[in-house]
Amino acid sequence: MNVTVKPEYIEADGTTLTGRFPVSFELEGYSSGKRRNDVKVGMVEPARLQLWDLASDEGRFHGGDETAPKPLALFTAGVVTCFMTQMRTFARQCGVQVRGLNTKARFEWYAQRNGQDPYVAHPNKFVLDIEFDTDSSLEAQKHLIRTAAKGCFAEQILSVDLVHRLKHGDEWVVCELD
Repeated sequence: MNVTVKPEYIEADGTTLTGRFPVSFELEGYSSGKRRNDVKVGMVEPARLQLWDLASDEGRFHGGDETAPKPLALFTAGVVTCFMTQMRTFARQCGVQVRGLNTKARFEWYAQRNGQDPYVAHPNKFVLDIEFDTDSSLEAQKHLIRTAAKGCFAEQILSVDLVHRLKHGDEWVVCELD
């Protein structure tokens, strides 16, 4: 017998669920310029929320017109702002008061090119420098940072493979990346 268990909401802050619950976003993007991309994005689970129109473009050196932020700017902003949100979300549960949260980050990649082949991107080092005012111990602050990192959906995406599927006729074909 299959039983579906709905997650329970904890009334304390209205943001915490017990049990396992889905978190899903859907996006639809299309190219609208030399390197410009326009995207509609929104959460669909656990609740369908507002769709947002976002855009990215590359600089002239990469064939674009720089009419919007670069894709990596949007990606890195997503990681940093998600982490900062989780710091404040989990602070009370970790017993840490967070005042004046500031985060500086540096995301580094390098591109390796061999002969005439297109370059291959490699992550090098990602660093988040976190500052906030608190009376909590260093251990409590470190516990909060570990908790926020584990709860940051954008940061956790860095640890899983992305599946690329190609529409071919009426089928979706998985493209192996080797």
